[in-house]
Amino acid sequence: MQVYADHAATTPVDPRVLEKMLPFFSQQFYNPSSLYPGGRRVRAAVDEARAALADCLKAAPEEFIFTSGGTEGDNLAVLGVMEALRPTGRTQLITSAIEHHAVGQAARRLRQLGCQLTVLPCGPDGAVRPESLAAALTPNTGLVSVMWANNETGALQPVEELCSLAHKAGALFHTDAVQAVGTQRVDLSALPADLLTLSSHKLYGPKGSGALFVRRGTPLQPRQLGGQQEDFRRGGTENTAAIVGLGEAVRLLGQERDDRCRRQSALALRLRRALAGLEGVRFNTPEHAVPGVLGVSFRGVEAEPLMILLGAAGIWASMGAACNSQNVEPSYVLAAMGVPEDYIRGSVRFSFGKDSTEAEADYIAAQLPGILRRLRKN
Repeated sequence: MQVYADHAATTPVDPRVLEKMLPFFSQQFYNPSSLYPGGRRVRAAVDEARAALADCLKAAPEEFIFTSGGTEGDNLAVLGVMEALRPTGRTQLITSAIEHHAVGQAARRLRQLGCQLTVLPCGPDGAVRPESLAAALTPNTGLVSVMWANNETGALQPVEELCSLAHKAGALFHTDAVQAVGTQRVDLSALPADLLTLSSHKLYGPKGSGALFVRRGTPLQPRQLGGQQEDFRRGGTENTAAIVGLGEAVRLLGQERDDRCRRQSALALRLRRALAGLEGVRFNTPEHAVPGVLGVSFRGVEAEPLMILLGAAGIWASMGAACNSQNVEPSYVLAAMGVPEDYIRGSVRFSFGKDSTEAEADYIAAQLPGILRRLRKN
C-alpha cells in the first residue's frame, strides 16, 4: 500500500484545477499585457483569478499581488515593508522563533542591514503569547510578522490579538498564512492584517504560484523590478496558467473547505488515538491546530532512518517541515517549544488531505510499531 501523508508539504493538483489551466499553455498563450484580443482574453482570466481571491478572503481584488509562492510573498512583505519604512525611523522588526525560513532569513538579512530584530518566544503549545509582543513593541516598531499556522506542528497563532497590539503601537502586521488558508476562514474585512501570504500548491493548485495581500495604503517597496505588472509592485510577465490555477483552487476551496476540514481532522485524531499507547511517544501538535496535521516524536530513534523505513513501507511523510528535509539538524520549532532533545531527533509529521482515507491512517498505525522496534533494537 502506498500512503501519501505529507499534504502540509504540498498537495496534488486537483483535476478540475488542471482542466482550467490547460488552455493557457497552448491556445490561450498570449501575453496578458498585450492589447490585441488574445491578450485581452488572457488579461480577463488573470482578473478572474484575482476576483476569486478577493471573494474567498473578503478583500478588494486590487489588494492582491500575484507571486511565485509563499517564499517570495514573505520576502516581499518583510523586506518590502521595512525598506519602505526606513525613512520614517521605524526600523524595528518583530517576528517569532517559529517562523518559516522565508520570514526568518529575511529578518536576519534586515538585521545585517541595520534594522533592530526582536524574536518572540513561543509556549509549550507552539503559540506566541500576546503579552510577549506587548512587551517587545516600541515607538520604533515598523512591522510585526507572525505566521497564522506553523508548518511543522500546525499550531495556530492568536493573529487577531497580535494584529490589534501591533496597530495600537502604530506598527504594521503581516501574517504568513500559507499553512492556514486551506483550513481557516480568512476574512480580511474583519481581520485588519496589513499583509498576508498564501501559496497555491498547499491548496491543490500548481507550484510556482501564490499571492500577497497588501491592504490599500500599506507602504511597500517592490523587490522585483522591470515592468508595470501588478501595478508596478512586481515586475515580470504573469505566469498566467499558474495564476488561473490558483484562482480555481481558491474558488473550489470556498465551496469545500468545511468538508475537507472534517475529513482531515477525523483522520489526524484517528491516527493520534492509535499511536497514543506506543512506548516513548510524544505529540507535538496541540489541540488548537490546523485540521489534518499530526506532529509526533518517538524517543530513542532518529528521524532519518525512521523516514527511510516508513518510505520502504510505502508511507510518505516528512521530518517536520519539508523545506528542511535535507537538513537533519534538530528542529528549531520544537526546540523553541521546549521539546526534549531525545524526542526532537525522532520527530515526524503526518498530514492528511481532502482525499485521504481511514484505511491509510490505519495502515500508518499498523506499520509504526514494528518499525520502531526495529530501530530501537539497532
